[in-house]
Amino acid sequence: MHDEIIIYQDDQPQPQPRRRWRGILKWLLVLVVMVAIAAALFLLVNLFRVTGNPFSFGALKGESSGRVNIMLLGVGDPGHEAEKLSDTNILLSVDTKNKQVAMIGIPRDLRVRIPNYGFSKINNAHAQAGVPGTKQVYENSFGVPVHYYVKANFSGLKQVVDAVGGVEVNNEYLLSDPAYPCDNNQYRSCGFRLAPGKHHLNGTQALKYVRCRKGTCGDDFGRAERQQEVMQSIRRKATSAGTLANPVALGKLVSAAGQNIDTDLSVNNMMRLNELTRQAGDDRIYRIVLSLQPDGYLVSSGNSSDLLPRGGSFAAIQNFVRGVFTLGPVWTEHPTVMIENGTTTAGIGARFESKLEAGGYPLTVTAVTNALQRDYQTSQIIDYTGGKRPHTTAYMKSLLGVEVSQPQTPVKTPPADVVVILGADYAAKTSSAASTQSDR
Repeated sequence: MHDEIIIYQDDQPQPQPRRRWRGILKWLLVLVVMVAIAAALFLLVNLFRVTGNPFSFGALKGESSGRVNIMLLGVGDPGHEAEKLSDTNILLSVDTKNKQVAMIGIPRDLRVRIPNYGFSKINNAHAQAGVPGTKQVYENSFGVPVHYYVKANFSGLKQVVDAVGGVEVNNEYLLSDPAYPCDNNQYRSCGFRLAPGKHHLNGTQALKYVRCRKGTCGDDFGRAERQQEVMQSIRRKATSAGTLANPVALGKLVSAAGQNIDTDLSVNNMMRLNELTRQAGDDRIYRIVLSLQPDGYLVSSGNSSDLLPRGGSFAAIQNFVRGVFTLGPVWTEHPTVMIENGTTTAGIGARFESKLEAGGYPLTVTAVTNALQRDYQTSQIIDYTGGKRPHTTAYMKSLLGVEVSQPQTPVKTPPADVVVILGADYAAKTSSAASTQSDR
């Protein structure tokens, strides 16, 4: 008789918990990989929608010469009134050796020659000649090569600002534009108002901040300054660790760019630009706007809203643009300078003023006069701003070879930001130079 072996269900081998978790982890890993692939494809598709030149590698155009120039155009949304006009016109330059950035704002009313069209406002260049023609206008007018372009519309600005979580601005004075169009109807006026002070703006608010130009908004010159301020704030937020480490924010940023921005910068070009400029702090980013101010290089045409280069030629503007990384820091200080002749040698004050003009520096000379004393042996540079015009005083120091001093007693209403008193040392130097010139 054989014993019957009975196996009960509870006695059967059971799956080990470790094997069960391995299976779950395996499927989770597959899911993560699929999500990562989908996210990468999403980013690539949108990046390729941004650039028409996705596969450009190596150094940037212009990098070997130490300067990369990019044309930035802001146009209206599709279907917007005058959508092809470029109401934002900026020449952005990167000093690739010294890690500096200059943004030169160009008012839309500047009269230029457009290829195959004739003279018109620069905002009409894109409408008449497209990106290639506008690039040629920039090169002809400002005297530097344009290596790349970026074109964005209104929606692009709003979405990018929202993607980075808003931007911070410091509004200097009350902005009130009663004619600003309504959000949902561009043909009606709903107005825009922003009090002075620091503000955190979302995309819709930021667009109004950079577009308002009537009322107290400062025409196109004030608008150009605010555009550059918002661009700098976007750059600061977009390249921060908080945005780059946040896949949701990064996805929104790339999506916004893909839908609303067009450029010939490749993905590699953009990465290289970021590498070159990430060390450029706010003190190495020079925001410049051509304007009707004494140092703005422009004048009114007198019989229309067109703006013209002072003197009827773009030569001075071209000289400034070419030397923007030397001249720009002084321009940002908007300095006033008074020149005094502290010697009995006639005409050296006028000669020094001519030297400043020849150097192309955007200084406002308030007066050229004789000093109260005419026996100065050594020239003097007197800073009445308490060190607030460092680039200006450094330039004066380089010309005269003397240290900068402060006024001996406080002055309630100084004659200028900086007063230069020319002494016998400068008179001797100019006399020597004049003698050398006459011997040639």
